[in-house]
Amino acid sequence: MDDIAIEGVGGGETSVSPWVWIGLSFTATISFYLQATVTEERFVPALNVIANHFNIPDDVAGATLMAAGASSPELFSSIVALFITHSALGLGTVVGSEIFNQLIICAGAVLAGKI
Repeated sequence: MDDIAIEGVGGGETSVSPWVWIGLSFTATISFYLQATVTEERFVPALNVIANHFNIPDDVAGATLMAAGASSPELFSSIVALFITHSALGLGTVVGSEIFNQLIICAGAVLAGKI
């Protein structure tokens, strides 16, 4: 198989074997499948336990707890970057991203519920 030429960092071309692309595609497919399995078997039941404990309706729990759980890794990694590694990442990026995720997921649930 012929190598595929892609533009490198310095502007020059770098050749990549098609087997690299096949391997990356296979790895991405397996990763998505495993993430869906973990979410279905662990994350959703945990949210059901929390919702039942606090008597939260299923639709509200799905919109709020799912949004918070889905965006919490991003929030925690941004907090670590801000306070522990003293990165140039601003507090507005951390808070703004979290607020955006919460609002978009909740709004999407409301819009989908009206249909």
